[in-house]
Amino acid sequence: MPLDQFALIQFALKVGAAILVFLFGRWLARRARATLTVTLAKTTLAPSMTRLILLTAFYGILLVAAILALAIVGFPIQVLLSASLIIVVVLGIALQQSISNLAATIIFMLFQPFRMGELIDANGVLGTVREIQFFSTVLVTGDNKEITIPNSQIQGNNLINYTRQGRLRVDFVFSVSYADDLGKAKEVLREILTSDTRVLAEPAPTIFVQSLNEDGVSIAARPWVKPEDYWTLQWDIPERVKLRFDAEGITIPFPQRDVHLRGYAASESGMH
Repeated sequence: MPLDQFALIQFALKVGAAILVFLFGRWLARRARATLTVTLAKTTLAPSMTRLILLTAFYGILLVAAILALAIVGFPIQVLLSASLIIVVVLGIALQQSISNLAATIIFMLFQPFRMGELIDANGVLGTVREIQFFSTVLVTGDNKEITIPNSQIQGNNLINYTRQGRLRVDFVFSVSYADDLGKAKEVLREILTSDTRVLAEPAPTIFVQSLNEDGVSIAARPWVKPEDYWTLQWDIPERVKLRFDAEGITIPFPQRDVHLRGYAASESGMH
């Protein structure tokens, strides 16, 4: 057999083997994705994290299969690895912000500072977590606005989770005049709070004199509620307190000043 023909046959066999390796790698990638889909469905991972794992596994196996196939054809394995490394570095520089967001997403999925459905204050935005995506988090605000925040910005700023502890304290401050009965005012506040079904019995609401001001006495009231009742209680209680104080004859003071004019009478008589 001529040498050129033998080399051609040998090259054809290498190409065939490379195709078989790549096809096997593609089959293996699909099989791994299917198996992982079933396995991850039994976990508590968020859908975004599940998709990330599936994509990483699928394309990672395909990449390895492609490198092995090219190596079988005759491409130097070191050149292939170096080229892959260069591509990764270039992509890393070009997609630096996206990679930063993706890294934050992975950290969120691992440590779960917030979950879907929780009420959080992230990067100055207060809303309920609708979705944790690859590079950002979607919040829905109280007025039904959908806001998307890059995950790296959430990670780089303070994050407040209103839901995680299962209960929240609502802080109220009401003022009464110095002429009113403090004991009666505190008892009225206690009755209003304890009669509200949204207020938790344990821990019991705390009511105390917070400060003595120029125009009245400030009484603090601190009930505990479930996270879903946090805002509605803040909106309802002040009106109920105002109406009840009016009915009980308890005065809510307003800023005022007493002005004393000295020497006014003498000046006025001198003018006449």
